[in-house]
Amino acid sequence: MSICPRKYFIKDLINKPTPIDVWLQGTIEQTVGRDILIISDTFGRAKITKCETANGVIDKNSIKKGTYCCIIGTAVKTKGVPEVQAYKFIDLSSQPEMKSSWEIEVNEANLFLEGKLIPNIEDCHKL
Repeated sequence: MSICPRKYFIKDLINKPTPIDVWLQGTIEQTVGRDILIISDTFGRAKITKCETANGVIDKNSIKKGTYCCIIGTAVKTKGVPEVQAYKFIDLSSQPEMKSSWEIEVNEANLFLEGKLIPNIEDCHKL
């Protein structure tokens, strides 16, 4: 797993070469026990596996329908519904700003990686 996986909308994983390290955020639609999830973002759905062994799961009860979460892992299948093996699961339900800012975050990260957005370090010092 890379040090900093790339942020993706689920739709952007379709037909990517695997394996690929990913950072997804979405809402749990369905669970199979506590090890397999179906999550959705605004643009698609993904199957998440190995949740019980993922780091970051403090409360296994948060692995339930309706939980907004962050999944960091490896996409092992990208045809049809993408499948991601989770390395980290974080319940973000208590932080609604994470959900509302996700689309902007992913778009900004992609612009930065494409060299179309250059951060101004001087602006950071003003904060």
